[in-house]
Amino acid sequence: RDGFAGRYGGRGCHAVKLHVLQYLFKEGCRNTWQNRLMALASCGVLICCLLLTGFSYLVFANVDRISQSAYEQNVIAVYLKSECTAEDAADAGRAIRSLPNVDTADFISKDELLQKYADDVVELYSGDSNPLPDTFIVSMKDLTQFDQTLIDIQNVDGVEEVSFDAGTAEVLTRFRRIVLVFGGSVIVLLLAVSLFIIVNTIKLTVHNRRLEIYIMKSVGATDSFVRFPFVVEGVLVGFVAAVVGYGLTAALYNAMVNNIDFGNPMLELIPFGQVWGPLLVYFLLGGVLVGIIGSVISMGKYLRHEGGLR
Repeated sequence: RDGFAGRYGGRGCHAVKLHVLQYLFKEGCRNTWQNRLMALASCGVLICCLLLTGFSYLVFANVDRISQSAYEQNVIAVYLKSECTAEDAADAGRAIRSLPNVDTADFISKDELLQKYADDVVELYSGDSNPLPDTFIVSMKDLTQFDQTLIDIQNVDGVEEVSFDAGTAEVLTRFRRIVLVFGGSVIVLLLAVSLFIIVNTIKLTVHNRRLEIYIMKSVGATDSFVRFPFVVEGVLVGFVAAVVGYGLTAALYNAMVNNIDFGNPMLELIPFGQVWGPLLVYFLLGGVLVGIIGSVISMGKYLRHEGGLR
């Protein structure tokens, strides 16, 4: 092994041949198995952190869906002028739907409105005597643009009045922003904790193998040659943690979906089939990147302490 390191270690990472990479990869796998207790500890810590961050993402996704549902129910009523004809109403509808932040604009004629809210006096008020206006029920794409969209609607020809609940719109906007910031902060914090723990765990592994590293450095191995097997270990640990963590998250979340009933369709949990893709990418990228970065940081500090990077 030492002769191999002396033969190829001084060439640098960019000139290492394929069979050298194969050798280093096998070394990383072998070292992982030889230090399986440490690798298992690192893997266990990373699984726990990935589980917590994964469920943080799922909580955020569900709260965001509830907010979106509330968005859809928070609509405004646009009343047209009493003198508007059917053609004027159609023109107003096209103008409202063309606004960039308008999602839907459903037209309700004054006769339909009277039928819906005044069944007991429908015969008394009908035709020209109907006091109710033609109405559009409008929903918005983004409530953060509520005020500007309201102004745009009021400027449409034929619009007499707009009825809305500004307080609800403001509360929903603030709530969604808080959830976004809080959920993102929790995920970033837990990933940082995972990285910190992995770095310190790998430091212990490096310390236990300091004699082996010293021998490799003594026969001319470059820092890249010494570092690569540890990076392989980090990738293996991160990948295994990602797969196991993803499987546990999927099983636990599906159990929650199947067994928890909030009694309100708006509060139902998102089916796992709608979030499995982003969650899988997050677990794989998160696990592998944390493993790689943890290995690089740990080895970088150790090699600098032992004589500097070359």
